[in-house]
Amino acid sequence: MRKVFVYLLLLAGLISSASAASYTFGVYNVTDGSSFWISRQSANMTLDLSGSVEGEIAPIAVTPAGRVLSPYYSASSDLDANDVRLRERTAALEGTYSSEEAIYLRAWANSAVNRTYFKPAGSGVWTITLEENWPVRLNASRTVDYAGKMINDRDCAGNNGDSVGASFLYNTELSKERNVAMRLERLNATVIATNDTIISADVFATRSTVYDIDSHSTGIADLRYRQVDSRNNIINIGEERYSGTYDITRRVKMELVETNVTKKTDWLNCCIEGCSGLDPCDTMPWGGAGVFGCAC
Repeated sequence: MRKVFVYLLLLAGLISSASAASYTFGVYNVTDGSSFWISRQSANMTLDLSGSVEGEIAPIAVTPAGRVLSPYYSASSDLDANDVRLRERTAALEGTYSSEEAIYLRAWANSAVNRTYFKPAGSGVWTITLEENWPVRLNASRTVDYAGKMINDRDCAGNNGDSVGASFLYNTELSKERNVAMRLERLNATVIATNDTIISADVFATRSTVYDIDSHSTGIADLRYRQVDSRNNIINIGEERYSGTYDITRRVKMELVETNVTKKTDWLNCCIEGCSGLDPCDTMPWGGAGVFGCAC
């Protein structure tokens, strides 16, 4: 992968050439060591998936001697296109189970990634911008109906820092209908810096997420969402837990739209906020042990 280095006084900028629709962009100040980096990956792709399953989770004899396999069902899915993500995990013991699912994913990565470096005459302030136009569309629907010994079912949708999801744990009866629609339009990054430090770094991913769920559960139901701003600060967060028998209906809609409005005093802010908070998509235990070994 070819890399291009650009030195701006005591400021160094780096962007790798796009290779297989991926790049890394960074600004590093050699005076105080402050830095900003972003890595992205996408592709031109389409996924259209649909299917259903219905049956009885039951023990089966697998040898003439009568060796019996314990009844068990598990399913998982992981999708990620330019940080538009969907994760699903289901594990169920003996019982009746049915499910229907449809997923449509479309991503484009044809456009070149553009960057600019600007410093007004007589000023010591640099403005470095990045423009990416790699849109993504992801629509997914899923229904689950189960009655039996126990089922655990998790899902999480993430969209460039925003996330929303639900976990149903230790349920003997579970029915749910979930629909999620995510859109990513473009990404713009702006870094303000001087010879001494990086003053601010903002990443605007113009995006929207809509998550609908309608459920009946008889165990534990966890619902959560998180929304971040252009500096990855959490601006909206919610967590709910229900233990018992519940009928739950929820809709979560989140959007972030770049308005290109800059206050004159913005560059005076000398604090770059780091990554704060935790993304449920990254912290949920997704392994087989995590599905049944849930800490409550």
